[in-house]
Amino acid sequence: MIVNLHIPKTGGTSFGDILENNFGICNCHANQINRSTFTRADLSFARKFFPRMRSLTGHNLIDPPQLSIADAFYTIFLREPVARVISHYQYSVQHGGNKKGFEETLKLSENLENLQVKLIAGGRDLDKAKRFLEQCSFVGLTEKFDLSLRVLEGVSPWKLNLSYQRRVVAKDYAIKDSLDRDERMRGIAREYNRLDLELYEFALNEILPRLCRQAGVNPAGTIPSYQNRPANRLGKGNAARLYNRMFRQICKVRYDFLVRDPRPRMGNTDQDIFAPLLERDPNRA
Repeated sequence: MIVNLHIPKTGGTSFGDILENNFGICNCHANQINRSTFTRADLSFARKFFPRMRSLTGHNLIDPPQLSIADAFYTIFLREPVARVISHYQYSVQHGGNKKGFEETLKLSENLENLQVKLIAGGRDLDKAKRFLEQCSFVGLTEKFDLSLRVLEGVSPWKLNLSYQRRVVAKDYAIKDSLDRDERMRGIAREYNRLDLELYEFALNEILPRLCRQAGVNPAGTIPSYQNRPANRLGKGNAARLYNRMFRQICKVRYDFLVRDPRPRMGNTDQDIFAPLLERDPNRA
């Protein structure tokens, strides 16, 4: 089964569409439980609604091996950390109602500080995050999206239709363009994301080349784009989205009314809005 940790602002929505179009109602979107973490108990409950589950994806699959899924085919996309942070901040302003400036948000938000390492490892544990990447069956990079899909095509035990349409959610790019030109802000972003930067370099220089060799792909060669190719499986995708909305309503009854659950809630998962900006604990170093 494919287990995909969707790190926010890494192109994971496009990859999620690929999973939906291939696996239909056998694809479970973990965000539908509307809780910040997805546990073994959540997986056990989800399997009752998805008895033939073949793929599981979500922002809240934190430290995926803790789910103890037999024969898991772990997949993940990473993104250059400064670009990811700027995109995440832009999204928080345009869609999340964030009124703070970039520097203030960096200082206050957990989501803009080493988020890739924290989601992978369940904390600021770079070595654990690196070990997970070595364990992954597939690691993609947002900046090399088509190359990454070509690698996936070579290493996947399933014949996948990898056609996709690029999802653009930014209202405009004024915020991104301004921050890209501000070297001081970029320097601060690098300072707050040192662990993510090291993890990204590890994926770029060690993990991806190894997967390219495994898949028989020349990263320097011409890679045809999978973007906007006919999907031929849109019926499966629509069925997957409808079925997951039904699952969400069942989860709402379960977690809001039947089970006392202290975990923080996520955002509007119908639109794949990840958890709101989390305020950093002022007592933590």
